[in-house]
Amino acid sequence: MKEFVPLFQSMLWVALIIAMVIYFRQELDLIKRILSKRLESGSSVKIGPVEIGELKKEVEIVRKNLEVTNERISNLFLTTMSPAMYENLKKLSSGTFGHYKINKGLKRELYHLRDIGYVKVKSITAIPAEGADLSRFVEITPTGKQFVEFRENIEN
Repeated sequence: MKEFVPLFQSMLWVALIIAMVIYFRQELDLIKRILSKRLESGSSVKIGPVEIGELKKEVEIVRKNLEVTNERISNLFLTTMSPAMYENLKKLSSGTFGHYKINKGLKRELYHLRDIGYVKVKSITAIPAEGADLSRFVEITPTGKQFVEFRENIEN
C-alpha cells in the first residue's frame, strides 16, 4: 500500500486542481475575456518572462514599412522609362499609333521595347521610314499592356 501513496497524492492534486477550476470557472472566464479584449486592442500582457501582444504591434510596423517600400519600388520601376518612350508605348497600346517617322531615337526605343518584351516586331529595319500607322508593324505584348495599365493606375 505504501507504493501507492505517491499515486494517491498525484490523484489528489489533480482532483484539487479540477475542483478549483470548476469552482472558479466564472472568474477564469472573466480573466480570459479581459485578456482577449486587451490583446485585441493591441495592448501587451506580460506573465513572468513571456510577453504576449507585442508581436501584433511589430507586425503592424513591418506592414507599414513594407507598404512604403513597395510604393518606392513601384515608383522607381515606373520611372525607369523615359516619358517619350512611355508615350510611344501608350500609343502602341491604343492600337493606333498614328503617323510616324523613323529616326535614331524611335528606332532605339523600338529595339529597347522589343528587348524587354513590351512589343513584338518582325523586323525593325523592315519598317518603312515613314508611314500612316506604326501599329501596323509593331504590336504591344500583354506585358507591355500591363506596364501601361500599371503606370496609368499609379499616375492616377
